[in-house]
Amino acid sequence: MVKITWSKQAIEDIYKIQQFYSSVATNFSMKLVDQIFEKEQLIANHPEIGRIVPEVNNSSVRELIFRNFRIIYLIFDAEQITIVTIHESSRPLSSKSIFD
Repeated sequence: MVKITWSKQAIEDIYKIQQFYSSVATNFSMKLVDQIFEKEQLIANHPEIGRIVPEVNNSSVRELIFRNFRIIYLIFDAEQITIVTIHESSRPLSSKSIFD
């Protein structure tokens, strides 16, 4: 089975998402964060389910779109994937921002 790790940036992104939405609706923010974390299992079971990130154009860097977020992950090999960032789709994405 594939091992999924979360980068420090991805965890910080989740925290910011939770903080932003909790000011409006606490239950919604908790459910949203849970739903994002649930995508880990989908990625683990189907690593190539996400499309190649167009800004990077590397088949190892993929994204799963969920609501208005891009869950960007890096496939190292058949056994290791890292979720790199959770990016709000309304903001521009640069390859530099993915790997900072």
